[in-house]
Amino acid sequence: MKRLYRQLFTNIAICFIVFISSLAIHSNVSLTTIQAYGGLALLFYGLHLIISLSFRKFETVETYSPQKMLALYSRSWMYTSGIALLLIYTFQLGYLSRLLVLFNIFGLLVAEMLVLITRLSFRASLFIPDKKDNLLEETVTDKDATTGNIQRRRKKQVLEINDEVLEDVGEEALFFIAQFIDAEPGKALILNTTTRFNIVNQPEKSYQKIVNLHRLNDVRFVNKFLESINSRLPVNGLMAVCAETKNQRKERILKKYPPLLNYAYYSVDFLIKRVLPKLPVGKKLYFFLTHGHNRVMSRAEILGRICSCGFSIEQEQKLGGKLYVIARKAKQPAFNENATYGPFIYLNRVGKNGKMIRVYKFRTMHPYSEYLQDYIFNHNNLDEGGKIKDDYRVTTLGRILRKVWLDELPMLINVLKGELKIVGVRPLSRHYFNLYSPEMQKMRTRFKPGLVPPFYADMPKTFQEIEASERRYLESYGKSPILTDVRYFFKAFYNIFFKRARSN
Repeated sequence: MKRLYRQLFTNIAICFIVFISSLAIHSNVSLTTIQAYGGLALLFYGLHLIISLSFRKFETVETYSPQKMLALYSRSWMYTSGIALLLIYTFQLGYLSRLLVLFNIFGLLVAEMLVLITRLSFRASLFIPDKKDNLLEETVTDKDATTGNIQRRRKKQVLEINDEVLEDVGEEALFFIAQFIDAEPGKALILNTTTRFNIVNQPEKSYQKIVNLHRLNDVRFVNKFLESINSRLPVNGLMAVCAETKNQRKERILKKYPPLLNYAYYSVDFLIKRVLPKLPVGKKLYFFLTHGHNRVMSRAEILGRICSCGFSIEQEQKLGGKLYVIARKAKQPAFNENATYGPFIYLNRVGKNGKMIRVYKFRTMHPYSEYLQDYIFNHNNLDEGGKIKDDYRVTTLGRILRKVWLDELPMLINVLKGELKIVGVRPLSRHYFNLYSPEMQKMRTRFKPGLVPPFYADMPKTFQEIEASERRYLESYGKSPILTDVRYFFKAFYNIFFKRARSN
Protein backbone atom coordinates (compact mmCIF):
# COMPACT_ATOMS: atom_id res chain seq x y z
CA MET A 1 0.00 0.00 0.00
CA LYS A 2 2.86 2.40 0.82
CA ARG A 3 4.41 1.71 -2.58
CA LEU A 4 1.09 2.44 -4.27
CA TYR A 5 0.72 5.77 -2.47
CA ARG A 6 4.32 6.66 -3.31
CA GLN A 7 3.81 5.97 -7.00
CA LEU A 8 0.48 7.80 -6.99
CA PHE A 9 2.17 10.84 -5.48
CA THR A 10 4.92 10.62 -8.12
CA ASN A 11 2.36 10.49 -10.91
CA ILE A 12 0.43 13.44 -9.49
CA ALA A 13 3.69 15.39 -9.34
CA ILE A 14 4.37 14.52 -13.00
CA CYS A 15 0.91 15.76 -13.99
CA PHE A 16 1.42 19.01 -12.08
CA ILE A 17 4.85 19.62 -13.64
CA VAL A 18 3.55 18.97 -17.16
CA PHE A 19 0.62 21.35 -16.66
CA ILE A 20 2.84 24.12 -15.23
CA SER A 21 5.28 23.62 -18.11
CA SER A 22 2.46 23.97 -20.63
CA LEU A 23 1.47 27.28 -19.07
CA ALA A 24 5.09 28.45 -19.13
CA ILE A 25 5.32 28.14 -22.91
CA HIS A 26 2.01 29.91 -23.44
CA SER A 27 2.48 33.38 -24.90
CA ASN A 28 -0.03 35.12 -22.63
CA VAL A 29 -0.44 33.54 -19.18
CA SER A 30 -2.88 35.20 -16.81
CA LEU A 31 -5.13 34.29 -13.91
CA THR A 32 -7.98 33.91 -16.40
CA THR A 33 -5.94 31.40 -18.42
CA ILE A 34 -5.15 29.36 -15.32
CA GLN A 35 -8.81 29.35 -14.28
CA ALA A 36 -9.95 28.40 -17.79
CA TYR A 37 -7.57 25.47 -18.18
CA GLY A 38 -7.12 24.42 -14.54
CA GLY A 39 -10.46 22.65 -14.24
CA LEU A 40 -10.05 20.86 -17.56
CA ALA A 41 -6.52 19.82 -16.62
CA LEU A 42 -7.78 18.46 -13.30
CA LEU A 43 -10.39 16.41 -15.16
CA PHE A 44 -7.84 15.15 -17.72
CA TYR A 45 -5.20 14.13 -15.19
CA GLY A 46 -7.77 12.72 -12.77
CA LEU A 47 -9.11 10.51 -15.56
CA HIS A 48 -5.56 9.44 -16.35
CA LEU A 49 -4.90 8.41 -12.74
CA ILE A 50 -8.09 6.34 -12.57
CA ILE A 51 -7.33 4.59 -15.87
CA SER A 52 -3.75 3.96 -14.72
CA LEU A 53 -5.07 2.33 -11.55
CA SER A 54 -7.42 0.15 -13.59
CA PHE A 55 -4.44 -1.09 -15.62
CA ARG A 56 -2.50 -1.73 -12.38
CA LYS A 57 0.55 -0.08 -13.87
CA PHE A 58 1.68 1.29 -10.50
CA GLU A 59 2.14 -2.14 -8.93
CA THR A 60 3.69 -4.33 -11.60
CA VAL A 61 7.09 -2.86 -12.46
CA GLU A 62 8.83 -5.27 -10.09
CA THR A 63 7.31 -8.36 -11.70
CA TYR A 64 6.56 -7.56 -15.35
CA SER A 65 9.07 -7.38 -18.17
CA PRO A 66 10.11 -3.96 -19.58
CA GLN A 67 8.09 -4.69 -22.74
CA LYS A 68 5.00 -5.44 -20.66
CA MET A 69 5.39 -2.27 -18.59
CA LEU A 70 5.90 -0.19 -21.74
CA ALA A 71 2.66 -1.63 -23.14
CA LEU A 72 0.76 -0.87 -19.91
CA TYR A 73 1.96 2.74 -19.80
CA SER A 74 1.22 3.23 -23.51
CA ARG A 75 -2.30 1.81 -23.26
CA SER A 76 -3.25 3.90 -20.24
CA TRP A 77 -2.03 7.01 -22.07
CA MET A 78 -3.91 6.02 -25.24
CA TYR A 79 -7.14 5.49 -23.29
CA THR A 80 -6.80 8.87 -21.55
CA SER A 81 -5.89 10.77 -24.71
CA GLY A 82 -8.61 9.13 -26.75
CA ILE A 83 -11.31 9.92 -24.19
CA ALA A 84 -10.02 13.50 -23.81
CA LEU A 85 -10.07 14.16 -27.57
CA LEU A 86 -13.51 12.56 -27.83
CA LEU A 87 -14.84 14.87 -25.10
CA ILE A 88 -13.30 17.91 -26.81
CA TYR A 89 -15.03 16.96 -30.06
CA THR A 90 -18.34 16.05 -28.38
CA PHE A 91 -18.66 19.24 -26.35
CA GLN A 92 -17.23 21.42 -29.16
CA LEU A 93 -14.27 22.76 -27.19
CA GLY A 94 -12.47 23.90 -30.32
CA TYR A 95 -11.68 27.26 -28.75
CA LEU A 96 -9.02 25.63 -26.55
CA SER A 97 -5.39 26.36 -27.38
CA ARG A 98 -4.07 23.52 -29.52
CA LEU A 99 -0.59 24.14 -28.17
CA LEU A 100 -1.72 23.71 -24.56
CA VAL A 101 -3.85 20.65 -25.33
CA LEU A 102 -1.16 18.84 -27.33
CA PHE A 103 1.59 19.79 -24.88
CA ASN A 104 -0.37 18.30 -21.96
CA ILE A 105 -1.21 15.13 -23.89
CA PHE A 106 2.24 14.39 -25.32
CA GLY A 107 4.11 15.98 -22.41
CA LEU A 108 2.42 13.48 -20.11
CA LEU A 109 3.57 10.61 -22.35
CA VAL A 110 7.19 11.80 -22.47
CA ALA A 111 7.37 12.51 -18.73
CA GLU A 112 5.92 9.13 -17.77
CA MET A 113 8.22 7.27 -20.14
CA LEU A 114 11.24 9.02 -18.61
CA VAL A 115 10.11 7.99 -15.13
CA LEU A 116 9.45 4.42 -16.32
CA ILE A 117 12.91 4.15 -17.89
CA THR A 118 14.44 5.38 -14.64
CA ARG A 119 12.50 2.81 -12.59
CA LEU A 120 13.39 -0.03 -14.96
CA SER A 121 17.06 0.99 -14.96
CA PHE A 122 17.08 0.97 -11.18
CA ARG A 123 15.42 -2.44 -11.10
CA ALA A 124 17.96 -3.86 -13.55
CA SER A 125 20.79 -2.74 -11.27
CA LEU A 126 19.52 -4.88 -8.37
CA PHE A 127 20.62 -8.48 -7.88
CA ILE A 128 17.67 -10.77 -7.23
CA PRO A 129 18.76 -14.27 -6.09
CA ASP A 130 16.84 -17.30 -7.32
CA LYS A 131 14.51 -18.96 -4.83
CA LYS A 132 14.99 -22.65 -4.21
CA ASP A 133 12.12 -25.06 -4.51
CA ASN A 134 10.61 -26.09 -1.22
CA LEU A 135 8.31 -28.80 0.00
CA LEU A 136 5.18 -27.73 1.81
CA GLU A 137 4.55 -29.25 5.23
CA GLU A 138 1.02 -30.15 6.20
CA THR A 139 -0.23 -30.45 9.76
CA VAL A 140 -3.04 -32.92 10.32
CA THR A 141 -5.07 -33.20 13.51
CA ASP A 142 -6.84 -36.48 14.25
CA LYS A 143 -9.46 -36.96 16.96
CA ASP A 144 -9.68 -40.42 18.56
CA ALA A 145 -12.56 -41.07 20.96
CA THR A 146 -10.72 -43.80 22.90
CA THR A 147 -7.32 -42.21 23.32
CA GLY A 148 -8.33 -38.54 23.38
CA ASN A 149 -7.11 -35.83 21.06
CA ILE A 150 -3.89 -36.81 19.32
CA GLN A 151 -2.06 -34.26 17.25
CA ARG A 152 0.49 -35.54 14.82
CA ARG A 153 2.54 -33.93 12.09
CA ARG A 154 3.33 -35.52 8.80
CA LYS A 155 5.26 -34.22 5.80
CA LYS A 156 3.52 -34.50 2.49
CA GLN A 157 4.83 -33.49 -0.89
CA VAL A 158 1.83 -31.50 -2.06
CA LEU A 159 3.37 -29.41 -4.83
CA GLU A 160 6.96 -28.66 -5.69
CA ILE A 161 6.86 -24.90 -6.13
CA ASN A 162 8.99 -21.87 -5.45
CA ASP A 163 8.43 -19.21 -2.80
CA GLU A 164 6.83 -16.68 -5.16
CA VAL A 165 4.12 -19.11 -6.28
CA LEU A 166 3.54 -20.30 -2.71
CA GLU A 167 3.04 -16.73 -1.55
CA ASP A 168 0.59 -16.02 -4.37
CA VAL A 169 -1.43 -19.24 -4.05
CA GLY A 170 -1.40 -19.70 -0.28
CA GLU A 171 -1.12 -22.83 1.82
CA GLU A 172 -4.87 -23.12 2.34
CA ALA A 173 -5.50 -23.34 -1.40
CA LEU A 174 -2.72 -25.89 -1.84
CA PHE A 175 -4.22 -28.07 0.89
CA PHE A 176 -7.61 -27.88 -0.84
CA ILE A 177 -6.09 -29.03 -4.14
CA ALA A 178 -4.14 -31.79 -2.35
CA GLN A 179 -7.40 -33.34 -1.11
CA PHE A 180 -8.14 -34.33 -4.70
CA ILE A 181 -4.77 -34.26 -6.44
CA ASP A 182 -1.53 -35.62 -5.03
CA ALA A 183 1.82 -34.96 -6.63
CA GLU A 184 2.59 -38.56 -7.47
CA PRO A 185 5.62 -38.55 -9.79
CA GLY A 186 4.73 -39.15 -13.44
CA LYS A 187 0.97 -38.84 -12.94
CA ALA A 188 0.41 -35.18 -12.05
CA LEU A 189 1.46 -32.15 -14.09
CA ILE A 190 1.84 -28.96 -12.02
CA LEU A 191 1.89 -25.68 -13.97
CA ASN A 192 1.77 -21.94 -13.33
CA THR A 193 1.16 -20.72 -16.87
CA THR A 194 -1.10 -18.63 -19.10
CA THR A 195 -0.11 -20.20 -22.43
CA ARG A 196 -1.34 -23.35 -24.15
CA PHE A 197 2.18 -24.18 -25.32
CA ASN A 198 3.12 -25.60 -21.92
CA ILE A 199 0.15 -27.96 -22.14
CA VAL A 200 0.06 -29.07 -25.79
CA ASN A 201 3.80 -29.70 -25.54
CA GLN A 202 2.99 -32.65 -23.25
CA PRO A 203 2.22 -36.16 -24.60
CA GLU A 204 -1.48 -37.05 -24.82
CA LYS A 205 -2.95 -38.90 -21.82
CA SER A 206 0.44 -39.10 -20.13
CA TYR A 207 -0.92 -37.50 -16.94
CA GLN A 208 -3.89 -38.44 -14.77
CA LYS A 209 -4.10 -34.97 -13.20
CA ILE A 210 -3.22 -31.46 -14.35
CA VAL A 211 -3.00 -28.44 -12.03
CA ASN A 212 -2.59 -24.85 -13.19
CA LEU A 213 -1.95 -22.40 -10.36
CA HIS A 214 -2.20 -19.27 -12.51
CA ARG A 215 -5.65 -17.70 -12.59
CA LEU A 216 -7.71 -18.08 -15.76
CA ASN A 217 -8.35 -14.31 -15.86
CA ASP A 218 -4.93 -13.80 -17.47
CA VAL A 219 -5.30 -16.47 -20.15
CA ARG A 220 -5.84 -14.98 -23.63
CA PHE A 221 -8.01 -17.79 -25.04
CA VAL A 222 -9.61 -19.40 -21.99
CA ASN A 223 -11.61 -22.07 -23.80
CA LYS A 224 -8.72 -23.11 -26.04
CA PHE A 225 -6.57 -23.35 -22.91
CA LEU A 226 -9.11 -25.63 -21.17
CA GLU A 227 -9.62 -27.66 -24.35
CA SER A 228 -5.87 -28.28 -24.43
CA ILE A 229 -6.00 -29.64 -20.89
CA ASN A 230 -8.92 -31.85 -21.91
CA SER A 231 -6.90 -33.26 -24.82
CA ARG A 232 -4.04 -34.25 -22.50
CA LEU A 233 -6.18 -36.03 -19.90
CA PRO A 234 -7.83 -39.45 -20.07
CA VAL A 235 -11.54 -39.82 -19.32
CA ASN A 236 -12.10 -39.28 -15.57
CA GLY A 237 -8.79 -37.44 -15.32
CA LEU A 238 -8.77 -34.51 -12.87
CA MET A 239 -8.02 -30.84 -13.45
CA ALA A 240 -7.49 -28.08 -10.88
CA VAL A 241 -7.70 -24.42 -11.94
CA CYS A 242 -8.42 -21.10 -10.28
CA ALA A 243 -9.84 -17.68 -11.21
CA GLU A 244 -10.96 -14.44 -9.63
CA THR A 245 -14.73 -13.89 -9.85
CA LYS A 246 -16.24 -10.48 -10.55
CA ASN A 247 -17.53 -10.24 -6.97
CA GLN A 248 -14.10 -11.09 -5.56
CA ARG A 249 -12.57 -8.47 -7.84
CA LYS A 250 -15.00 -5.81 -6.64
CA GLU A 251 -14.30 -6.68 -3.01
CA ARG A 252 -10.54 -6.53 -3.62
CA ILE A 253 -10.72 -3.13 -5.31
CA LEU A 254 -12.94 -1.56 -2.65
CA LYS A 255 -10.66 -2.81 0.13
CA LYS A 256 -7.42 -1.90 -1.60
CA TYR A 257 -7.99 1.79 -2.31
CA PRO A 258 -9.07 4.64 -0.02
CA PRO A 259 -12.75 5.68 0.19
CA LEU A 260 -14.10 7.61 -2.81
CA LEU A 261 -11.03 6.69 -4.86
CA ASN A 262 -11.99 3.01 -4.64
CA TYR A 263 -15.46 3.60 -6.11
CA ALA A 264 -14.06 5.91 -8.79
CA TYR A 265 -11.55 3.20 -9.71
CA TYR A 266 -14.22 0.49 -9.68
CA SER A 267 -16.57 2.55 -11.88
CA VAL A 268 -13.94 2.99 -14.59
CA ASP A 269 -12.87 -0.64 -14.20
CA PHE A 270 -16.49 -1.76 -14.61
CA LEU A 271 -16.96 0.28 -17.79
CA ILE A 272 -13.71 -0.90 -19.38
CA LYS A 273 -13.69 -4.53 -18.25
CA ARG A 274 -17.42 -5.35 -18.14
CA VAL A 275 -19.33 -2.99 -20.44
CA LEU A 276 -16.82 -2.46 -23.27
CA PRO A 277 -16.33 -6.20 -24.13
CA LYS A 278 -20.11 -6.62 -24.49
CA LEU A 279 -20.37 -4.01 -27.23
CA PRO A 280 -19.94 -5.17 -30.87
CA VAL A 281 -17.07 -2.78 -31.64
CA GLY A 282 -15.90 -2.51 -28.05
CA LYS A 283 -15.07 -6.21 -27.81
CA LYS A 284 -12.43 -6.00 -30.54
CA LEU A 285 -11.02 -2.79 -29.08
CA TYR A 286 -10.90 -4.32 -25.60
CA PHE A 287 -8.97 -7.42 -26.69
CA PHE A 288 -6.68 -5.36 -28.91
CA LEU A 289 -5.67 -3.17 -25.99
CA THR A 290 -5.59 -5.76 -23.19
CA HIS A 291 -4.82 -9.01 -25.09
CA GLY A 292 -7.36 -10.65 -22.78
CA HIS A 293 -5.23 -10.23 -19.65
CA ASN A 294 -6.85 -9.47 -16.30
CA ARG A 295 -10.33 -10.04 -17.72
CA VAL A 296 -13.37 -10.04 -15.45
CA MET A 297 -15.49 -13.19 -15.26
CA SER A 298 -18.42 -14.15 -13.07
CA ARG A 299 -18.57 -17.40 -11.14
CA ALA A 300 -21.19 -18.69 -13.58
CA GLU A 301 -19.01 -17.87 -16.60
CA ILE A 302 -15.95 -19.55 -15.07
CA LEU A 303 -17.81 -22.76 -14.25
CA GLY A 304 -19.71 -22.64 -17.55
CA ARG A 305 -16.52 -22.38 -19.59
CA ILE A 306 -15.09 -25.37 -17.72
CA CYS A 307 -18.21 -27.45 -18.39
CA SER A 308 -18.33 -26.39 -22.05
CA CYS A 309 -14.82 -27.77 -22.46
CA GLY A 310 -15.88 -31.29 -21.50
CA PHE A 311 -15.44 -31.25 -17.71
CA SER A 312 -17.84 -31.91 -14.85
CA ILE A 313 -17.43 -29.88 -11.66
CA GLU A 314 -16.31 -32.01 -8.72
CA GLN A 315 -15.75 -29.28 -6.13
CA GLU A 316 -15.39 -25.52 -5.89
CA GLN A 317 -14.04 -23.41 -3.05
CA LYS A 318 -13.36 -19.70 -2.51
CA LEU A 319 -9.92 -19.26 -0.96
CA GLY A 320 -7.58 -16.29 -0.79
CA GLY A 321 -9.65 -14.08 -3.06
CA LYS A 322 -9.91 -16.73 -5.80
CA LEU A 323 -12.30 -19.47 -6.83
CA TYR A 324 -10.56 -22.87 -6.98
CA VAL A 325 -12.26 -25.56 -9.05
CA ILE A 326 -11.65 -29.29 -9.22
CA ALA A 327 -13.11 -30.75 -12.42
CA ARG A 328 -13.19 -34.20 -13.99
CA LYS A 329 -12.94 -34.91 -17.71
CA ALA A 330 -16.30 -36.33 -18.74
CA LYS A 331 -16.39 -35.92 -22.53
CA GLN A 332 -14.99 -34.01 -25.49
CA PRO A 333 -15.35 -30.19 -25.53
CA ALA A 334 -18.42 -28.58 -27.10
CA PHE A 335 -16.21 -26.33 -29.31
CA ASN A 336 -18.81 -23.56 -29.29
CA GLU A 337 -17.59 -21.03 -31.84
CA ASN A 338 -20.72 -18.87 -31.52
CA ALA A 339 -20.54 -17.93 -27.84
CA THR A 340 -21.52 -14.29 -27.34
CA TYR A 341 -21.24 -11.64 -24.67
CA GLY A 342 -23.75 -9.23 -26.19
CA PRO A 343 -27.26 -8.30 -25.03
CA PHE A 344 -28.93 -10.66 -27.53
CA ILE A 345 -28.57 -14.43 -27.34
CA TYR A 346 -30.15 -17.47 -28.89
CA LEU A 347 -30.83 -20.67 -26.98
CA ASN A 348 -31.32 -24.17 -28.35
CA ARG A 349 -34.79 -25.41 -27.44
CA VAL A 350 -36.91 -28.46 -28.28
CA GLY A 351 -39.55 -27.55 -30.86
CA LYS A 352 -42.26 -29.33 -32.81
CA ASN A 353 -41.50 -32.97 -33.70
CA GLY A 354 -38.48 -32.83 -31.38
CA LYS A 355 -36.56 -30.55 -33.73
CA MET A 356 -34.09 -28.21 -32.04
CA ILE A 357 -34.82 -24.54 -32.71
CA ARG A 358 -32.97 -21.35 -31.83
CA VAL A 359 -35.02 -19.15 -29.53
CA TYR A 360 -34.03 -15.47 -29.38
CA LYS A 361 -33.97 -13.60 -26.06
CA PHE A 362 -32.36 -10.70 -24.28
CA ARG A 363 -29.47 -11.92 -22.17
CA THR A 364 -30.46 -12.38 -18.54
CA MET A 365 -27.72 -14.82 -17.54
CA HIS A 366 -23.96 -14.65 -17.48
CA PRO A 367 -22.14 -16.04 -20.56
CA TYR A 368 -21.78 -19.84 -20.76
CA SER A 369 -24.54 -20.31 -18.16
CA GLU A 370 -26.36 -22.80 -20.39
CA TYR A 371 -23.57 -25.35 -19.83
CA LEU A 372 -24.26 -25.31 -16.08
CA GLN A 373 -27.81 -26.65 -16.35
CA ASP A 374 -27.02 -30.12 -14.97
CA TYR A 375 -24.65 -28.83 -12.28
CA ILE A 376 -27.09 -26.17 -11.05
CA PHE A 377 -30.04 -28.56 -11.06
CA ASN A 378 -28.16 -31.21 -9.05
CA HIS A 379 -27.06 -28.68 -6.42
CA ASN A 380 -29.99 -26.24 -6.26
CA ASN A 381 -33.08 -28.24 -7.29
CA LEU A 382 -36.33 -26.57 -8.40
CA ASP A 383 -38.18 -23.74 -6.71
CA GLU A 384 -41.89 -22.90 -6.89
CA GLY A 385 -42.98 -22.40 -10.49
CA GLY A 386 -40.43 -24.85 -11.87
CA LYS A 387 -37.51 -22.43 -11.84
CA ILE A 388 -34.10 -23.38 -10.43
CA LYS A 389 -33.75 -22.21 -6.83
CA ASP A 390 -31.12 -19.53 -6.00
CA ASP A 391 -29.89 -19.42 -9.59
CA TYR A 392 -26.69 -17.33 -9.46
CA ARG A 393 -26.43 -17.49 -13.25
CA VAL A 394 -29.02 -14.69 -13.55
CA THR A 395 -27.53 -11.19 -13.64
CA THR A 396 -28.89 -8.21 -11.70
CA LEU A 397 -30.17 -6.60 -14.91
CA GLY A 398 -31.53 -9.98 -15.97
CA ARG A 399 -33.77 -10.21 -12.91
CA ILE A 400 -35.25 -6.81 -13.76
CA LEU A 401 -35.84 -7.78 -17.41
CA ARG A 402 -37.56 -11.00 -16.34
CA LYS A 403 -39.88 -9.17 -13.97
CA VAL A 404 -41.11 -6.83 -16.69
CA TRP A 405 -41.12 -9.53 -19.42
CA LEU A 406 -38.69 -7.70 -21.68
CA ASP A 407 -36.32 -10.67 -21.86
CA GLU A 408 -38.77 -12.64 -24.04
CA LEU A 409 -39.61 -9.82 -26.44
CA PRO A 410 -37.14 -11.05 -29.14
CA MET A 411 -39.05 -14.36 -29.23
CA LEU A 412 -41.51 -12.56 -31.51
CA ILE A 413 -38.89 -13.22 -34.20
CA ASN A 414 -39.48 -16.95 -33.69
CA VAL A 415 -43.22 -16.36 -33.98
CA LEU A 416 -42.72 -14.58 -37.31
CA LYS A 417 -40.46 -17.43 -38.49
CA GLY A 418 -43.21 -19.93 -37.70
CA GLU A 419 -41.23 -21.78 -35.01
CA LEU A 420 -43.42 -20.59 -32.11
CA LYS A 421 -47.03 -19.56 -31.69
CA ILE A 422 -48.46 -16.93 -29.34
CA VAL A 423 -49.94 -19.40 -26.81
CA GLY A 424 -48.33 -22.75 -26.13
CA VAL A 425 -46.14 -24.75 -23.80
CA ARG A 426 -42.84 -23.13 -22.97
CA PRO A 427 -39.89 -24.07 -25.26
CA LEU A 428 -37.51 -26.08 -23.07
CA SER A 429 -33.83 -26.95 -23.10
CA ARG A 430 -32.92 -30.57 -23.74
CA HIS A 431 -32.03 -31.08 -20.07
CA TYR A 432 -35.32 -29.67 -18.77
CA PHE A 433 -37.27 -31.52 -21.49
CA ASN A 434 -35.77 -34.84 -20.32
CA LEU A 435 -37.24 -34.30 -16.83
CA TYR A 436 -40.71 -34.91 -18.28
CA SER A 437 -42.25 -38.35 -18.56
CA PRO A 438 -41.96 -40.05 -21.98
CA GLU A 439 -45.71 -39.60 -22.48
CA MET A 440 -45.50 -35.84 -21.85
CA GLN A 441 -42.45 -35.53 -24.10
CA LYS A 442 -44.45 -37.09 -26.92
CA MET A 443 -47.45 -34.81 -26.30
CA ARG A 444 -45.24 -31.69 -26.16
CA THR A 445 -43.56 -32.35 -29.50
CA ARG A 446 -46.88 -32.77 -31.35
CA PHE A 447 -47.40 -28.99 -31.40
CA LYS A 448 -45.33 -25.82 -31.61
CA PRO A 449 -44.18 -24.27 -28.33
CA GLY A 450 -45.59 -20.86 -27.44
CA LEU A 451 -44.68 -17.41 -26.22
CA VAL A 452 -47.36 -17.33 -23.49
CA PRO A 453 -47.38 -20.69 -21.66
CA PRO A 454 -50.39 -22.20 -19.82
CA PHE A 455 -48.39 -21.62 -16.64
CA TYR A 456 -49.83 -18.08 -16.41
CA ALA A 457 -53.38 -19.36 -16.69
CA ASP A 458 -53.13 -22.01 -13.95
CA MET A 459 -50.18 -20.69 -11.87
CA PRO A 460 -48.86 -24.12 -10.75
CA LYS A 461 -46.22 -24.23 -8.00
CA THR A 462 -44.50 -27.62 -8.27
CA PHE A 463 -43.05 -29.48 -11.23
CA GLN A 464 -45.83 -32.07 -11.04
CA GLU A 465 -48.45 -29.31 -11.14
CA ILE A 466 -46.71 -27.73 -14.15
CA GLU A 467 -46.77 -31.06 -15.97
CA ALA A 468 -50.48 -31.50 -15.16
CA SER A 469 -51.24 -27.94 -16.31
CA GLU A 470 -49.50 -28.49 -19.64
CA ARG A 471 -51.25 -31.83 -20.09
CA ARG A 472 -54.67 -30.17 -19.72
CA TYR A 473 -53.71 -27.48 -22.22
CA LEU A 474 -52.34 -29.93 -24.81
CA GLU A 475 -55.38 -32.21 -24.55
CA SER A 476 -57.71 -29.24 -24.96
CA TYR A 477 -55.64 -27.79 -27.82
CA GLY A 478 -55.76 -31.12 -29.64
CA LYS A 479 -59.57 -30.98 -29.62
CA SER A 480 -60.15 -27.24 -30.20
CA PRO A 481 -56.97 -25.29 -31.09
CA ILE A 482 -58.36 -21.78 -31.65
CA LEU A 483 -60.82 -21.68 -28.73
CA THR A 484 -58.22 -23.14 -26.37
CA ASP A 485 -55.58 -20.54 -27.28
CA VAL A 486 -58.07 -17.66 -26.98
CA ARG A 487 -59.28 -18.87 -23.58
CA TYR A 488 -55.76 -19.39 -22.21
CA PHE A 489 -54.53 -16.08 -23.63
CA PHE A 490 -57.15 -13.94 -21.88
CA LYS A 491 -56.82 -15.89 -18.65
CA ALA A 492 -53.04 -15.41 -18.71
CA PHE A 493 -53.51 -11.72 -19.58
CA TYR A 494 -55.77 -11.24 -16.55
CA ASN A 495 -53.37 -13.01 -14.17
CA ILE A 496 -50.33 -11.11 -15.43
CA PHE A 497 -51.74 -7.58 -15.48
CA PHE A 498 -54.30 -7.72 -12.66
CA LYS A 499 -52.95 -10.39 -10.30
CA ARG A 500 -49.29 -9.54 -11.03
CA ALA A 501 -48.47 -13.16 -11.85
CA ARG A 502 -44.77 -13.81 -12.43
CA SER A 503 -42.68 -16.94 -13.13
CA ASN A 504 -40.27 -16.31 -10.23
